[in-house]
Amino acid sequence: MVKTSFETLPLDMQMEILSRLPLKSLMGCMCVSKKWAAFIRSKAFRDHYLSRSMTRPRVLFVANHREFHKFTSEAFFYSVYQEEEPLWLSGKQQMRSDEVPLLKVSQPIRGLICQQGNTKIVICNPGSKKCRTLPQIKVPKGASMTSFFGYDKDKDVFKVLCITKATKEYQVCTVRSDEESSSWRPIRCEHDHAPVTEGLFKGGVLYYGAMSSSDKSVVMSFNVSSEEFSVIELPSEVKIDHHWTLVNYKGDIALVNNIDYELNRNGVFIILVRKDVAGNWKRETIEIPHWTKTVDNKKFYFKGTIGRGELAFAPDTGTWFGGPLFVLYYDEATTNFKSFEIKGMVGQYHSVRTFLDHVDSTWLM
Repeated sequence: MVKTSFETLPLDMQMEILSRLPLKSLMGCMCVSKKWAAFIRSKAFRDHYLSRSMTRPRVLFVANHREFHKFTSEAFFYSVYQEEEPLWLSGKQQMRSDEVPLLKVSQPIRGLICQQGNTKIVICNPGSKKCRTLPQIKVPKGASMTSFFGYDKDKDVFKVLCITKATKEYQVCTVRSDEESSSWRPIRCEHDHAPVTEGLFKGGVLYYGAMSSSDKSVVMSFNVSSEEFSVIELPSEVKIDHHWTLVNYKGDIALVNNIDYELNRNGVFIILVRKDVAGNWKRETIEIPHWTKTVDNKKFYFKGTIGRGELAFAPDTGTWFGGPLFVLYYDEATTNFKSFEIKGMVGQYHSVRTFLDHVDSTWLM
Protein backbone atom coordinates (compact mmCIF):
# COMPACT_ATOMS: atom_id res chain seq x y z
CA MET A 1 0.00 0.00 0.00
CA VAL A 2 1.33 3.42 -0.99
CA LYS A 3 1.36 5.88 1.88
CA THR A 4 0.09 9.36 1.07
CA SER A 5 0.81 12.40 3.19
CA PHE A 6 -1.33 15.48 3.29
CA GLU A 7 1.29 17.58 1.51
CA THR A 8 1.38 15.19 -1.48
CA LEU A 9 -2.31 15.81 -2.19
CA PRO A 10 -3.27 18.29 -4.93
CA LEU A 11 -3.51 21.87 -3.67
CA ASP A 12 -7.23 22.10 -4.40
CA MET A 13 -7.82 18.98 -2.30
CA GLN A 14 -5.71 20.38 0.53
CA MET A 15 -7.72 23.59 0.39
CA GLU A 16 -11.03 21.71 0.45
CA ILE A 17 -10.00 19.63 3.47
CA LEU A 18 -8.66 22.57 5.48
CA SER A 19 -11.65 24.77 4.63
CA ARG A 20 -13.91 22.35 6.50
CA LEU A 21 -12.04 22.85 9.77
CA PRO A 22 -13.20 25.30 12.46
CA LEU A 23 -10.99 28.32 13.08
CA LYS A 24 -9.58 26.89 16.32
CA SER A 25 -8.31 23.80 14.46
CA LEU A 26 -6.93 25.94 11.63
CA MET A 27 -4.87 27.93 14.11
CA GLY A 28 -3.42 24.65 15.37
CA CYS A 29 -2.54 23.67 11.81
CA MET A 30 -0.62 26.91 11.40
CA CYS A 31 1.75 25.74 14.12
CA VAL A 32 2.71 22.60 12.15
CA SER A 33 5.03 24.40 9.73
CA LYS A 34 5.70 27.74 8.08
CA LYS A 35 4.46 26.23 4.81
CA TRP A 36 1.08 25.37 6.32
CA ALA A 37 0.84 28.80 7.95
CA ALA A 38 1.61 30.54 4.65
CA PHE A 39 -0.99 28.41 2.85
CA ILE A 40 -3.72 29.21 5.40
CA ARG A 41 -2.83 32.92 5.26
CA SER A 42 -2.92 33.01 1.45
CA LYS A 43 -5.59 35.04 -0.32
CA ALA A 44 -6.77 31.98 -2.26
CA PHE A 45 -7.44 30.00 0.92
CA ARG A 46 -8.91 33.03 2.73
CA ASP A 47 -11.42 33.59 -0.08
CA HIS A 48 -12.32 29.89 -0.28
CA TYR A 49 -12.79 29.60 3.48
CA LEU A 50 -14.91 32.74 3.53
CA SER A 51 -17.16 31.53 0.71
CA ARG A 52 -17.92 28.35 2.70
CA SER A 53 -18.50 30.34 5.90
CA MET A 54 -21.04 32.58 4.18
CA THR A 55 -23.32 29.57 3.75
CA ARG A 56 -23.46 29.28 7.56
CA PRO A 57 -23.85 32.83 8.91
CA ARG A 58 -23.75 33.53 12.63
CA VAL A 59 -25.57 35.76 15.07
CA LEU A 60 -22.97 37.62 17.14
CA PHE A 61 -23.49 39.14 20.59
CA VAL A 62 -21.03 41.74 21.85
CA ALA A 63 -21.48 42.54 25.53
CA ASN A 64 -19.81 44.75 28.07
CA HIS A 65 -19.16 42.51 31.07
CA ARG A 66 -18.91 44.51 34.26
CA GLU A 67 -17.75 43.51 37.72
CA PHE A 68 -19.23 46.40 39.64
CA HIS A 69 -17.64 45.44 42.96
CA LYS A 70 -14.20 45.39 41.25
CA PHE A 71 -14.85 48.45 39.03
CA THR A 72 -13.59 46.50 36.01
CA SER A 73 -15.01 45.96 32.54
CA GLU A 74 -14.28 43.62 29.66
CA ALA A 75 -15.66 42.80 26.24
CA PHE A 76 -17.43 39.47 25.80
CA PHE A 77 -18.08 38.02 22.32
CA TYR A 78 -20.47 35.13 21.82
CA SER A 79 -21.70 33.72 18.50
CA VAL A 80 -23.72 30.77 17.20
CA TYR A 81 -24.97 29.77 13.76
CA GLN A 82 -28.06 31.89 13.20
CA GLU A 83 -30.10 29.40 11.16
CA GLU A 84 -29.29 26.03 12.75
CA GLU A 85 -31.17 24.48 15.64
CA PRO A 86 -30.77 24.26 18.53
CA LEU A 87 -29.32 27.74 18.22
CA TRP A 88 -27.45 27.74 21.52
CA LEU A 89 -25.49 24.59 20.60
CA SER A 90 -24.67 25.35 16.96
CA GLY A 91 -20.97 26.19 16.57
CA LYS A 92 -20.64 28.18 19.79
CA GLN A 93 -17.67 30.57 19.96
CA GLN A 94 -16.60 32.76 22.87
CA MET A 95 -13.95 35.40 23.42
CA ARG A 96 -13.14 37.73 26.29
CA SER A 97 -10.89 40.78 26.22
CA ASP A 98 -10.25 43.68 28.58
CA GLU A 99 -8.26 45.59 25.92
CA VAL A 100 -11.00 46.09 23.31
CA PRO A 101 -12.98 49.38 23.41
CA LEU A 102 -16.76 49.17 23.33
CA LEU A 103 -17.99 52.75 22.96
CA LYS A 104 -18.90 52.00 19.33
CA VAL A 105 -19.07 48.57 17.68
CA SER A 106 -19.48 48.22 13.93
CA GLN A 107 -21.53 45.74 11.97
CA PRO A 108 -19.36 42.63 11.27
CA ILE A 109 -17.97 42.52 7.74
CA ARG A 110 -16.34 39.37 6.31
CA GLY A 111 -15.59 38.12 9.83
CA LEU A 112 -14.15 41.35 11.27
CA ILE A 113 -15.61 44.06 13.47
CA CYS A 114 -14.34 47.56 14.22
CA GLN A 115 -14.50 48.85 17.78
CA GLN A 116 -13.96 52.39 18.96
CA GLY A 117 -13.27 53.87 22.36
CA ASN A 118 -12.73 57.63 22.16
CA THR A 119 -9.70 57.84 19.80
CA LYS A 120 -8.67 54.20 20.13
CA ILE A 121 -9.80 51.92 17.30
CA VAL A 122 -9.31 48.14 17.23
CA ILE A 123 -10.10 45.68 14.44
CA CYS A 124 -11.10 42.29 15.84
CA ASN A 125 -11.75 38.78 14.53
CA PRO A 126 -13.88 37.23 17.31
CA GLY A 127 -13.68 33.74 15.78
CA SER A 128 -9.88 33.55 15.82
CA LYS A 129 -9.59 35.81 18.88
CA LYS A 130 -7.15 38.05 17.03
CA CYS A 131 -7.14 41.85 17.20
CA ARG A 132 -5.16 44.68 15.65
CA THR A 133 -4.97 48.17 17.12
CA LEU A 134 -4.86 50.95 14.53
CA PRO A 135 -2.54 53.96 14.84
CA GLN A 136 -3.81 56.61 17.22
CA ILE A 137 -5.91 59.12 15.35
CA LYS A 138 -5.22 62.79 15.96
CA VAL A 139 -8.23 64.93 16.84
CA PRO A 140 -8.48 68.31 18.58
CA LYS A 141 -8.55 68.13 22.36
CA GLY A 142 -12.07 67.53 23.63
CA ALA A 143 -13.48 66.88 20.16
CA SER A 144 -15.65 63.82 19.60
CA MET A 145 -15.44 61.56 16.58
CA THR A 146 -17.38 58.70 15.08
CA SER A 147 -16.11 55.78 13.00
CA PHE A 148 -17.48 53.54 10.25
CA PHE A 149 -16.17 50.27 8.85
CA GLY A 150 -16.24 48.97 5.26
CA TYR A 151 -14.56 46.69 2.74
CA ASP A 152 -12.96 47.60 -0.59
CA LYS A 153 -13.46 44.59 -2.86
CA ASP A 154 -11.32 46.03 -5.67
CA LYS A 155 -8.20 46.25 -3.50
CA ASP A 156 -9.14 43.47 -1.02
CA VAL A 157 -8.67 45.77 1.97
CA PHE A 158 -10.81 47.06 4.82
CA LYS A 159 -11.17 50.77 5.50
CA VAL A 160 -12.14 52.74 8.59
CA LEU A 161 -13.74 56.15 8.06
CA CYS A 162 -13.51 58.58 10.97
CA ILE A 163 -15.36 61.88 11.14
CA THR A 164 -14.45 64.55 13.71
CA LYS A 165 -17.72 66.27 14.51
CA ALA A 166 -16.51 69.69 15.66
CA THR A 167 -13.98 70.36 12.90
CA LYS A 168 -15.71 68.29 10.16
CA GLU A 169 -12.47 66.44 9.39
CA TYR A 170 -12.70 63.19 7.41
CA GLN A 171 -9.93 60.60 7.70
CA VAL A 172 -9.47 57.06 6.38
CA CYS A 173 -7.21 54.22 7.53
CA THR A 174 -6.64 51.18 5.29
CA VAL A 175 -6.41 47.74 6.95
CA ARG A 176 -4.58 45.08 4.95
CA SER A 177 -4.25 41.35 5.51
CA ASP A 178 -0.59 41.56 6.47
CA GLU A 179 0.97 43.45 9.36
CA GLU A 180 1.92 46.41 7.18
CA SER A 181 1.29 49.50 9.24
CA SER A 182 -1.26 51.98 8.00
CA SER A 183 -1.66 55.63 8.78
CA TRP A 184 -4.61 57.96 8.84
CA ARG A 185 -4.96 60.20 5.80
CA PRO A 186 -7.39 63.05 5.18
CA ILE A 187 -10.05 62.89 2.48
CA ARG A 188 -12.48 65.48 1.14
CA CYS A 189 -16.24 65.65 1.54
CA GLU A 190 -18.22 68.25 -0.37
CA HIS A 191 -21.37 67.67 1.68
CA ASP A 192 -21.33 69.25 5.13
CA HIS A 193 -23.09 66.90 7.58
CA ALA A 194 -23.05 65.40 11.07
CA PRO A 195 -23.55 61.62 11.51
CA VAL A 196 -26.36 60.62 13.87
CA THR A 197 -26.82 56.84 13.34
CA GLU A 198 -24.68 53.73 13.20
CA GLY A 199 -23.48 52.64 9.77
CA LEU A 200 -24.65 49.88 7.43
CA PHE A 201 -22.27 48.40 4.85
CA LYS A 202 -23.87 46.89 1.77
CA GLY A 203 -22.58 46.27 -1.74
CA GLY A 204 -19.34 48.22 -1.34
CA VAL A 205 -21.09 51.27 0.11
CA LEU A 206 -21.37 52.60 3.67
CA TYR A 207 -24.70 54.16 4.62
CA TYR A 208 -25.44 56.23 7.73
CA GLY A 209 -28.06 58.71 8.85
CA ALA A 210 -26.96 62.31 9.25
CA MET A 211 -28.07 65.92 9.65
CA SER A 212 -27.15 68.28 6.83
CA SER A 213 -25.86 71.83 7.34
CA SER A 214 -29.44 73.02 6.70
CA ASP A 215 -30.66 70.86 9.62
CA LYS A 216 -32.32 68.36 7.30
CA SER A 217 -32.29 64.60 7.87
CA VAL A 218 -30.48 62.68 5.13
CA VAL A 219 -28.75 59.36 4.56
CA MET A 220 -25.10 59.64 3.56
CA SER A 221 -23.46 57.08 1.31
CA PHE A 222 -19.70 56.54 1.15
CA ASN A 223 -18.24 54.47 -1.67
CA VAL A 224 -15.46 52.55 0.10
CA SER A 225 -13.48 52.00 -3.10
CA SER A 226 -13.60 55.50 -4.62
CA GLU A 227 -13.90 57.21 -1.21
CA GLU A 228 -16.59 59.53 -2.54
CA PHE A 229 -19.59 60.78 -0.55
CA SER A 230 -23.10 61.33 -1.84
CA VAL A 231 -26.40 62.39 -0.28
CA ILE A 232 -29.62 60.37 -0.31
CA GLU A 233 -32.58 62.60 0.38
CA LEU A 234 -35.27 61.53 2.85
CA PRO A 235 -38.96 62.51 2.83
CA SER A 236 -39.25 66.01 4.28
CA GLU A 237 -41.43 64.84 7.19
CA VAL A 238 -38.79 62.34 8.40
CA LYS A 239 -36.59 63.53 11.26
CA ILE A 240 -33.96 61.01 12.38
CA ASP A 241 -31.71 60.90 15.43
CA HIS A 242 -29.52 58.34 17.22
CA HIS A 243 -32.56 56.17 18.01
CA TRP A 244 -32.88 55.25 14.34
CA THR A 245 -30.97 52.36 12.80
CA LEU A 246 -30.23 51.19 9.27
CA VAL A 247 -30.90 47.51 8.55
CA ASN A 248 -30.79 45.13 5.61
CA TYR A 249 -34.42 44.43 4.69
CA LYS A 250 -34.91 41.80 1.99
CA GLY A 251 -31.89 43.08 0.08
CA ASP A 252 -32.75 46.79 0.44
CA ILE A 253 -31.62 49.29 3.06
CA ALA A 254 -34.25 50.37 5.56
CA LEU A 255 -34.53 52.89 8.39
CA VAL A 256 -36.11 51.76 11.66
CA ASN A 257 -37.24 54.08 14.46
CA ASN A 258 -36.50 52.25 17.70
CA ILE A 259 -38.03 54.95 19.90
CA ASP A 260 -41.60 54.02 18.86
CA TYR A 261 -41.93 51.86 21.95
CA GLU A 262 -45.73 52.01 22.21
CA LEU A 263 -46.01 50.57 18.70
CA ASN A 264 -43.09 48.15 19.04
CA ARG A 265 -44.36 46.65 22.30
CA ASN A 266 -47.51 45.62 20.42
CA GLY A 267 -45.61 44.03 17.56
CA VAL A 268 -45.97 46.92 15.12
CA PHE A 269 -42.79 48.17 13.43
CA ILE A 270 -42.86 51.04 10.92
CA ILE A 271 -39.88 51.17 8.58
CA LEU A 272 -38.73 53.26 5.63
CA VAL A 273 -37.41 51.08 2.81
CA ARG A 274 -35.30 52.43 -0.04
CA LYS A 275 -35.91 50.44 -3.20
CA ASP A 276 -32.60 50.11 -5.07
CA VAL A 277 -34.25 50.07 -8.52
CA ALA A 278 -36.63 52.99 -8.08
CA GLY A 279 -34.36 54.89 -5.69
CA ASN A 280 -37.27 56.16 -3.59
CA TRP A 281 -38.32 55.56 0.01
CA LYS A 282 -41.41 53.49 0.79
CA ARG A 283 -43.11 53.36 4.19
CA GLU A 284 -43.94 49.81 5.28
CA THR A 285 -45.67 48.50 8.39
CA ILE A 286 -44.70 45.16 9.91
CA GLU A 287 -47.33 43.68 12.20
CA ILE A 288 -46.49 40.54 14.19
CA PRO A 289 -49.49 38.57 15.55
CA HIS A 290 -49.34 37.27 19.15
CA TRP A 291 -46.32 39.52 19.79
CA THR A 292 -47.06 40.43 23.42
CA LYS A 293 -47.66 36.79 24.31
CA THR A 294 -44.29 35.82 22.85
CA VAL A 295 -42.06 38.60 24.17
CA ASP A 296 -43.70 39.04 27.58
CA ASN A 297 -43.34 42.87 27.63
CA LYS A 298 -39.62 42.76 26.89
CA LYS A 299 -38.29 45.35 24.47
CA PHE A 300 -36.98 44.00 21.18
CA TYR A 301 -35.43 45.78 18.21
CA PHE A 302 -35.99 44.90 14.58
CA LYS A 303 -32.58 43.83 13.24
CA GLY A 304 -33.43 43.12 9.59
CA THR A 305 -33.94 39.94 7.58
CA ILE A 306 -32.00 36.69 7.37
CA GLY A 307 -31.91 33.67 5.07
CA ARG A 308 -35.08 33.38 3.04
CA GLY A 309 -36.44 36.68 4.33
CA GLU A 310 -37.31 35.85 7.94
CA LEU A 311 -37.61 38.94 10.14
CA ALA A 312 -35.12 38.96 13.03
CA PHE A 313 -35.59 40.68 16.39
CA ALA A 314 -33.13 41.05 19.27
CA PRO A 315 -33.35 42.50 22.81
CA ASP A 316 -32.94 46.09 23.85
CA THR A 317 -29.28 47.10 24.23
CA GLY A 318 -29.78 48.41 27.75
CA THR A 319 -28.50 46.78 30.93
CA TRP A 320 -29.10 43.05 31.07
CA PHE A 321 -28.67 41.30 34.41
CA GLY A 322 -28.10 37.74 33.33
CA GLY A 323 -31.71 36.74 32.57
CA PRO A 324 -32.59 34.68 29.49
CA LEU A 325 -31.36 36.22 26.23
CA PHE A 326 -33.51 35.55 23.16
CA VAL A 327 -33.52 36.13 19.43
CA LEU A 328 -36.80 35.95 17.54
CA TYR A 329 -37.42 34.97 13.91
CA TYR A 330 -40.73 35.56 12.14
CA ASP A 331 -41.69 34.11 8.75
CA GLU A 332 -44.27 36.41 7.13
CA ALA A 333 -45.30 33.79 4.56
CA THR A 334 -46.08 31.02 7.07
CA THR A 335 -46.67 33.31 10.10
CA ASN A 336 -44.32 30.98 11.97
CA PHE A 337 -42.75 32.62 15.03
CA LYS A 338 -39.57 31.07 16.48
CA SER A 339 -37.99 32.11 19.76
CA PHE A 340 -34.46 30.97 20.62
CA GLU A 341 -32.85 31.27 24.03
CA ILE A 342 -29.11 31.85 23.88
CA LYS A 343 -27.54 29.90 26.69
CA GLY A 344 -23.99 30.28 27.92
CA MET A 345 -24.00 34.02 28.59
CA VAL A 346 -23.99 34.24 32.35
CA GLY A 347 -23.17 37.07 34.69
CA GLN A 348 -23.90 40.77 34.60
CA TYR A 349 -23.76 42.62 31.29
CA HIS A 350 -24.31 46.12 30.03
CA SER A 351 -25.28 47.18 26.49
CA VAL A 352 -25.56 43.81 24.78
CA ARG A 353 -25.35 44.38 21.02
CA THR A 354 -26.68 41.86 18.50
CA PHE A 355 -25.41 41.48 14.93
CA LEU A 356 -26.66 39.25 12.12
CA ASP A 357 -24.73 37.57 9.30
CA HIS A 358 -21.37 37.35 11.04
CA VAL A 359 -19.08 34.74 9.42
CA ASP A 360 -15.90 32.85 10.19
CA SER A 361 -12.83 34.31 8.52
CA THR A 362 -9.06 33.83 8.50
CA TRP A 363 -8.35 37.57 8.36
CA LEU A 364 -5.73 38.69 10.95
CA MET A 365 -4.58 35.09 11.55
